[in-house]
Amino acid sequence: MSISAEQVRAEVGRFWGAFAAKSADVIESFYLPEATVFSSLASRAEPGRLAVTRRKREYFHPESRLRVQLGLIEVHPIGDIAAVASYTFEFHASRVSGALGKVVEEDIQNGRATQVYVQQADGSLCILHEHLSLVAKT
Repeated sequence: MSISAEQVRAEVGRFWGAFAAKSADVIESFYLPEATVFSSLASRAEPGRLAVTRRKREYFHPESRLRVQLGLIEVHPIGDIAAVASYTFEFHASRVSGALGKVVEEDIQNGRATQVYVQQADGSLCILHEHLSLVAKT
């Protein structure tokens, strides 16, 4: 069975729903073991599992508050078992655990995301690569 645009859009929604709900185990299950992630503030890619661990520490504690709004999700199939999802998003986080234990706020008005999903033998979709970025302020 080939991957469909509707499947990918549903997974993107499920991913961000789990993120906003701070469901660490669900978020971790999205990434393939060899996945790479460029976060919106990173200067280099990191392994997906490391990105999840960092996100747990920064965002998934009881005091944080998260809100996400997604834009139009474009899906471009790559053969039968992979697809690229690209979309814009808004992300608001309060009481984030920043560097050196400092509590910070995040307000991303014009985020951009690209995620490469690969269909597994059981039909589930997993992220092989993710790139989050911000529109540069001028």
